[in-house]
Amino acid sequence: MAAKPVKYVGKTDAGHKVTFQLKGNKKIVHFVTGLRTQCLPIQGGGSPMLGVDPWPDTWVLLNRKAEFELMRTPAFYWNDVTNHYSISNKKHRNGTITGKLRNVYEFLVPKYPIGTFVIYSCLGEGTFRAKPAR
Repeated sequence: MAAKPVKYVGKTDAGHKVTFQLKGNKKIVHFVTGLRTQCLPIQGGGSPMLGVDPWPDTWVLLNRKAEFELMRTPAFYWNDVTNHYSISNKKHRNGTITGKLRNVYEFLVPKYPIGTFVIYSCLGEGTFRAKPAR
C-alpha cells in the first residue's frame, strides 16, 4: 500500500507562498507559487514592468533540475507566449526542501503608428524554502 504524499508549505525569497506535495520521497507534485518577474523594453520606447507571474502546477523529481517550455498567458500580456521554465531542488537532512526557480519569455506590444511595436523581454528568478506542513 502506497504512503500518502507529504504536504509542504513555504515561501519564496520574495515572500510568496509555496505549496507542493512530496510523493514517495522521490517526486514533487502540484508545485504552485508566484514568481517575481521584471519585463524590460529591449529597444526602448516602453516603460519597465514589475510584478508577480503565477508558476504553473508542475512536478519534478527530488534533488534534480528540470527545464521545460509551456505556451501560457503571462501576467503582463494578453496572449499566449512561450515560457521557458527551470526548477531545481534539494532535500536537506532536517526535511526542508530548497530550490531555485526561473522563467524567461518575450512579447511584442503594438504602438502607434501602425506597424511599430515594442519588444519586451521578461525574467523571473527566485529561490524557495519549504517544510512539511504540520
